[in-house]
Amino acid sequence: MSIDRLLPESWPSETLTALERWRQGHLLPIDRGAWIVPAWVDDSVTGEPSAHGATGEVRARSAALSDTGFAAVVSQTCDIAGGPGRRHPLVQTCPVRDISVFPPDKIEQIKNLEITDYVWLSEPPVAGAAWAVDLRATVPVSKGLLAVQEPIIGFASIEHELILGQRLASKLARPAVHDALAGPVFEALRKLISKAKKSHDWCDEVEQLRLEVVEGSTLYPKRVRLLVLTDHPFQPFEKKPLRDEWKSHRKLLNTAGINWEPIHFLTVDKCPVRLYRASVPIEAPTLERGRFS
Repeated sequence: MSIDRLLPESWPSETLTALERWRQGHLLPIDRGAWIVPAWVDDSVTGEPSAHGATGEVRARSAALSDTGFAAVVSQTCDIAGGPGRRHPLVQTCPVRDISVFPPDKIEQIKNLEITDYVWLSEPPVAGAAWAVDLRATVPVSKGLLAVQEPIIGFASIEHELILGQRLASKLARPAVHDALAGPVFEALRKLISKAKKSHDWCDEVEQLRLEVVEGSTLYPKRVRLLVLTDHPFQPFEKKPLRDEWKSHRKLLNTAGINWEPIHFLTVDKCPVRLYRASVPIEAPTLERGRFS
């Protein structure tokens, strides 16, 4: 058995026509998911009891993963229909979560793109609902199901749908970084940008935040500094918020055995290729800029 075995010998024309209606970000009325667990011992993570199978044996477990009854299509639109789509019998979906049960501050963080595991649904099919796509699990779904269902809009605009694709790409492409940086430092920078975006114009001129690993590797850095790529040369008052924030993490990084170097501001057109390659992007969704690499 292989993925190829799931492909039809010839795609029915009516199926291809039906799939043309779908794109990344559309919602599908399903709540179930499936995952693999060990069959010979209890699963110490999900709590699934042992099925008393042979050592090394696994089994599939299926249950509701969505408390809204919906999942979002996260496969690229070109993989759903069209030429490339004919090589794919399945699409990937993520469960849609009702986040109204979350604390208000966490809901606001999700709306502001500050939590990487969720993407806010700006136009859920239930009026007034607070829903978000949960990126922590993907569930493969036969395209045959899409062909017999009507796509449901979940985002208010194409621009909002594109955010879903950007978050997925960032999550998969994000390089592994030392915990001392990926946790408190990067999160603090994202929060600073998100807060400043509401009242300061300088945020609109920031293209990217990047971490330069001056010595060592991303997982085991010995010396680092923050790079701020901007559209134009920043004035001292524009530099101050990011400079102060970066400076506040010096002690934490030194404690983790990472030497801190002062922040470096430079315009996009003055950034050397060597420097760009020696640095990694710091995801800050509220910058609302496209990716470049």
